[in-house]
Amino acid sequence: MDEKINYEEIIKNYPWLIEGDQNCIISPDADGMLCGLFMSNFLNWKIVGYYDNGKNLILKKGLKAEDCVFLDTEIWRPNIKSIGHHISLLRKDGSEEVLKGYKNCLNPNNLRGRTKEDCFSGKYPMGTIHLLISIIGSIKKITFSDESFFVVLQADGTINRFLDKYSENIRDWLVYLRAEDDNHVLNKMLNEETSLLKINKEYVEYIKKFIKEKKDKIPISEKGNIVLSSFNSTKDSFSEKCIETIKEYLSFLSENTGWSLDFNVWQVSDFFLYEFTKKTVKPGVGTYKKAIEENFLSLAITATTEMNYTTENPNTLP
Repeated sequence: MDEKINYEEIIKNYPWLIEGDQNCIISPDADGMLCGLFMSNFLNWKIVGYYDNGKNLILKKGLKAEDCVFLDTEIWRPNIKSIGHHISLLRKDGSEEVLKGYKNCLNPNNLRGRTKEDCFSGKYPMGTIHLLISIIGSIKKITFSDESFFVVLQADGTINRFLDKYSENIRDWLVYLRAEDDNHVLNKMLNEETSLLKINKEYVEYIKKFIKEKKDKIPISEKGNIVLSSFNSTKDSFSEKCIETIKEYLSFLSENTGWSLDFNVWQVSDFFLYEFTKKTVKPGVGTYKKAIEENFLSLAITATTEMNYTTENPNTLP
């Protein structure tokens, strides 16, 4: 019998996922921005900050991290609520102490015991948005526009997984998420009639308009350095050009999903910019132990030969 997710248990263990009127901090990329748009539309969440791949945190003045939910990243603090999909454990055996730090973190790989040493090739192959849609859709009616197919499935390159070497793995995860059930929120979308020519056209247009122009993300940092052109002189607000880019991309997502955009709930000014230290090492017992000793804030094993983790310096988590 195929293993399948228990949405009632997920909601019982992480009740904050379905609570309305919350503050969230998103990753500043396509997946994170889709998550923010989705949660603001269906649960009236406010996007009060951005966590930039472990290097920087932008957060509305006067707020603390524990006042928010991190979307599309895993935070290793038991008092911080987060949801992400990266491989964050080295192995299943002996991970009990590490999992205590992830007490309030929902990660599909941790649910299924997918670690660096245990079935790394079977890691979750989709975006955080698809997990959120599945969870919220289990208790709430979720609607999409007719043009949503490509836009929702492009997050984290998910649409490519149906055709490339990960197709068997994505099939496994779709079964786990119960996406084949007639009443699952993604079922209709995944059974929608479309053509490869239409997908190709949309993909090419998307690359030209957003990816090549780097407009599918908020450029907070690049190669470890702050992108100064994205901020005003005091770094407590995005620059006018950056705000225009954010609006343009969110409008595109809104128009193609049918999810309403209220830009007033997106924090683009009156914030603090916190700087952290990100380290890239080869994953192993020694390096993972060192990351724990340094009390890492977030960690992702992105390949069998690469592990990234963040420590709180020079700034600390507010």
